[in-house]
Amino acid sequence: MLSYQHAFHAGNHADVVKHLCWMGVLNSLKKKDKPFTLYDSHAGAGTYNLKDDMSAKNQEFLTGISALANVTPSADLLREYLALCNTFMSENCYPGSPAISAVEKRSDDVLHLMELHPAEYSKLEQNIKALRIKNVRVHKRDGYEGLRALTPPKPNRGAILIDPPYERASEYNDVLKGVKDVFKRWQQAQIVVWYPLLSARAGAKHGASEKMLEQLTELGRPCFKAEICIAENEHDAGMYGSGVLVINPPWQLDQQLSCALLEAVKHMGPVASTNLTWLNKDA
Repeated sequence: MLSYQHAFHAGNHADVVKHLCWMGVLNSLKKKDKPFTLYDSHAGAGTYNLKDDMSAKNQEFLTGISALANVTPSADLLREYLALCNTFMSENCYPGSPAISAVEKRSDDVLHLMELHPAEYSKLEQNIKALRIKNVRVHKRDGYEGLRALTPPKPNRGAILIDPPYERASEYNDVLKGVKDVFKRWQQAQIVVWYPLLSARAGAKHGASEKMLEQLTELGRPCFKAEICIAENEHDAGMYGSGVLVINPPWQLDQQLSCALLEAVKHMGPVASTNLTWLNKDA
């Protein structure tokens, strides 16, 4: 199935937690002069016009990035994220993870963007070309196949963002298999997995994220989860929140991300909340 297009959800609460975390990972990698490689398994269109028909239909950005528009943050990570977003928001656009990665990486670092959806791939090509940043590779291919083919990188430094739409219940198992496959070849990989938090209305997918997290934790790697919830977990809530699982996280990312999220949720609605929990402290 290739029906999902992220423009309907661009800039929402899920993007806030995902992109704050991803920027924290990139900041850590940049602390050393040695180049690194980034992989985005489900890249999407790269950037999103918040005034086009798809983004304007649900206006999910109103409880996400737009809720933070007038915030003067004290948390360093939140300040850096909003500063980057503001350069795009001035043109009514929101930067997806491909744009964030491209802008934040250094000239010698390499970025691989994988997208299989024909319409999304076409937009991704155009949007990345418009940024005019070197060492960005755009691939029309399955993200998990791309990870198998392109890892490990040389030099052996880098990170992976896995952000599928979870349209099918089987996609949770796809993530688990994809992560296992990476670790067969690349033990040092830092991996960020985004996941939805779904109420009972989701049927077969209710509880699937929680089961996936348990299975990923059983791989024995150091990992923590960080979540934002913007609604109560009631039967008809739908996606009441989302989170990221960070495997092999860089030092102090948990503290930096927690500070940023605690500050962000104060502006994201009356019941918005966040939590960060270590699932495996040590390898």
